[in-house]
Amino acid sequence: MKWKAILGGALGICLLAEAAVAAPDAVSEISRNDPIHVIADRLEVDNSQQVANFIGSVKAVQGDVTIVCDRMEVYYESKNRPDAENGEAPPNAIMDNGGSIRTVVALGHVKITQGNRIGVGRKATYWAGSRKILLEGQATLWRGPNQVSGEQVTVYLDENQSVVESRPGRRVSVTIFPEDNPELLK
Repeated sequence: MKWKAILGGALGICLLAEAAVAAPDAVSEISRNDPIHVIADRLEVDNSQQVANFIGSVKAVQGDVTIVCDRMEVYYESKNRPDAENGEAPPNAIMDNGGSIRTVVALGHVKITQGNRIGVGRKATYWAGSRKILLEGQATLWRGPNQVSGEQVTVYLDENQSVVESRPGRRVSVTIFPEDNPELLK
């Protein structure tokens, strides 16, 4: 199943801070082999709509990356396999190892952490096909004391590029501490 690779990419949203305030070669990857552990108050899976909803105090962890949010929606595509009784190809269940993740959406009080990197916002979305991450709703990212904030931050993972945008009448903000003070960057 591609849960590890795709949700790992979603968990990698905290690398936004790194991409936004550090050199591109400083961006590290999450191990795609690390297990993913998600806890929530409730899980609802609708295989006909190919969506899994983690609801209430959601916490997803892979390696040293953690996402905390109110709700997480995971949209997936299943590989169809013929039904033994009628020959039709029903959608596989999310746990059947037969599909891939299309989109992951974290909603409400989103906080992503990895070491000294933190990203917060009201919503985070990861699109697997385009390998794009969007953190929106007063998005703020930190790497140690360095900070970037705006209404939304978009990261294009394969292009090593990010865009920070503000609301009308507002401006983006970046605070970067010089490398001359290494104690601040720990």
